[in-house]
Amino acid sequence: MDFTPRNIVNVSGDCFDHVRVFSDGMWNVKHGESILQHSLVRFHVQLIVIFLLVNSFHLVLQRFHFTHFTSEILAGIVLGQTVWRDNDKSERLFPTVVRNQVFASLSKIGYILFSFLIGVRMEPSLIWKTGRTATFLATLLFIFHHIAMLSIEITFDEDKEKLTAGFVLAKEAFSAIYFASITTTEFVMVSTILMQLKIINSQLGHLALASSLLFKLATFAVGTLFGFINAFVNISSQVGTRIVIYSLALIVFTVVVSRKTMLFFIRSTPVGKPMKEIYTTMTVGVLFLLSAIGDEVGLHYMYGPLILGLAVPARSPLAEVLVAKFDTLVSGFFLPLMAVFCSSKLNLFQLIHEFKDAVHLQISLIGYVMKLLVTFIGAYFCKIPLRHAIALTIILNAKGITEIAQFLSFGDITELDAASGIFLVFLLQAFQPLLIKKLYNPADQYIGYQNKSIEKASDDAELQILACAHRQEDAVAAIKLLQYSNPTKQSPLSVYVLCLEELVSSSTPLLINHQLGQKMSSYKVSRSQPIIDIFKFFESQYKKFVRVNMFTAVSPLKQMHEDICWLSFDKACSLIILPFHKKWNSKGKMVSSNTDTRNLNITVLERAPCSVGILIDRSRTQGLSSIFLASTYRVAALFFGGPDDREAVAYALRMAGRFGLQLTVMRFITPTTEQVYHDWDYMLNSEFLRNLKFGVSESSSINYKEETVRDGADTSSIIKSMVGGYDLIMAGRRHQTEPQALSGLSEWMDLQELGPIGDLLASEDITSAISVLVVQQQIMKASHSSTLN
Repeated sequence: MDFTPRNIVNVSGDCFDHVRVFSDGMWNVKHGESILQHSLVRFHVQLIVIFLLVNSFHLVLQRFHFTHFTSEILAGIVLGQTVWRDNDKSERLFPTVVRNQVFASLSKIGYILFSFLIGVRMEPSLIWKTGRTATFLATLLFIFHHIAMLSIEITFDEDKEKLTAGFVLAKEAFSAIYFASITTTEFVMVSTILMQLKIINSQLGHLALASSLLFKLATFAVGTLFGFINAFVNISSQVGTRIVIYSLALIVFTVVVSRKTMLFFIRSTPVGKPMKEIYTTMTVGVLFLLSAIGDEVGLHYMYGPLILGLAVPARSPLAEVLVAKFDTLVSGFFLPLMAVFCSSKLNLFQLIHEFKDAVHLQISLIGYVMKLLVTFIGAYFCKIPLRHAIALTIILNAKGITEIAQFLSFGDITELDAASGIFLVFLLQAFQPLLIKKLYNPADQYIGYQNKSIEKASDDAELQILACAHRQEDAVAAIKLLQYSNPTKQSPLSVYVLCLEELVSSSTPLLINHQLGQKMSSYKVSRSQPIIDIFKFFESQYKKFVRVNMFTAVSPLKQMHEDICWLSFDKACSLIILPFHKKWNSKGKMVSSNTDTRNLNITVLERAPCSVGILIDRSRTQGLSSIFLASTYRVAALFFGGPDDREAVAYALRMAGRFGLQLTVMRFITPTTEQVYHDWDYMLNSEFLRNLKFGVSESSSINYKEETVRDGADTSSIIKSMVGGYDLIMAGRRHQTEPQALSGLSEWMDLQELGPIGDLLASEDITSAISVLVVQQQIMKASHSSTLN
């Protein structure tokens, strides 16, 4: 009898009774032992190594616009079998048994939460608002996907299994899952790549989101139905009936009982108060319970969480809390862990050696190429421009973590097929952002081919203005400026109001047109309603001369500029009014400063298709009605020269006809003004001033002054002395023709988006109750480079 000792791997729970989970510390390790034999210590070291490696890769690759997912896959390959084949040190740090038990469990927990958040972010109600183009593309992709799935049949030799593509969630149908993963369109991947490229609010982004949402919901419904049919056909009618009854009971419970309970949570929470912790805890408890029950009754374990997520009222306070609590945990911890864990199983050398046997990879790659062609033909048929059609094709076929999760859930990732699928997804997604960025730039459509500025507009034409507001005080400040604008029967005012709200609990941005009766979710009191009420009151004061149209944009803060630029472009506005990012109290002390608002203003200045004005409001308005009770208004317009100053003065001249408004135009010159080179801009300034002086001679409400200054110090002193005597000061942002008058001011600007004069008037030295409008004239296509230099 052979008594030679052998290594026996015991995977039962009893083996953990003899090895402590935690250690006594690295200084108390006994001879012959390792601190890594303790599972908790080893797990911590594994996490440190994984995330250090992932972030090191991303630090380099993000410069080339590669996604974080690319870094995660590369880190998994480096830590996996490709690099550490048959290496004892690697096995000590990443032992196979513990890695499978701990990391696989965490990956699947992450996938459960991920599926739930996908449902929370979806808005099934939006499918009724889908346009014809999105519906056509979704229908085309749906038909292609299911025809391809139902027509594929792969037959191997007698030694190998026979795989028939279908909707059977079993090991023998892994080929169907493989092919479906590569040829499907995932809503979450579409929204992820759009968010990453900051084009989710673009016209192409809206089209891609609508198409993918409709495709996903239709595929989910049909897939569930086919799963029931398969249970009857391939198992037995008795088992099929039981699965259908249990599954429908689970779905009804989730959609009806759970949804009503969540509605109760929302209605029992007072407006403006945080959601009780017990409500979110109960929701998460039900989430994992549904996952376990769904797995027992025949549904996949991720179906219950997905249905529960869809049942959460869209954009509700509960949805916001759930996303805020779990989004960072899922996207920052669980999903990277899943990607690294799955890709660590990938052995590139084995894949290359056995590539001819990777039939699933080859067939799925052919199917992917066919789907690319179908998508492109559909987009081109809808008369989408060629470059945009190619970009849309890539977006609707984006791959990433959802495909990896399906390989983990439906197959053994140590097998060649699953490993090849992970590698294929890695290759497909790595270069997608780069290609889309090259093909599509939403800013191109906003470059001015038509001159939309107040200076070029006719005095007796309707003035169209887009007024943006984040909150109520922004609306009050905008109304005060608009009522200066002198709306009359000969020169009416058309105001487009855009209420700006941050997108929090959804992947779908909204642009709501209140003229069409569109409303926010009934589960959430919108911050835009007080703003709408304020502008309606303004419209009621000028019924015959002012037309107000209300819109609400719900979008990510970093992409909110797309809504602003698109609406101003679509409505042919001449001016966009943006609120300044700083706020002051009644005593003139600054009380808030919002960096996100400042970044939004900078981006709009760079991309706007018309003139832009940043409104700095220090006024002490005593209620809304007090704005309309004032009988006199004092306005000053500062002129140094250049297109921005001409635009500011042109807007001020439109105000001059208002009863009770006194306008002062102050020109700053230097002793060398007449000696400078007479370029084209100088000639335009001279012609503009000539017309201005002619208008002054015919109007008693306009005063024209000239001040001679030597440098920026003189300019600063004069402007500061003016502040207390005016209600509104208007100035251009850039001043090209009088650099000497601004010397010293331009070099010390804190706020580049305001220019030297706006920066001076927004400084802490100014405490007077005054409003300031800093204007930038429309940037035409020839000069669309960088406006903040």
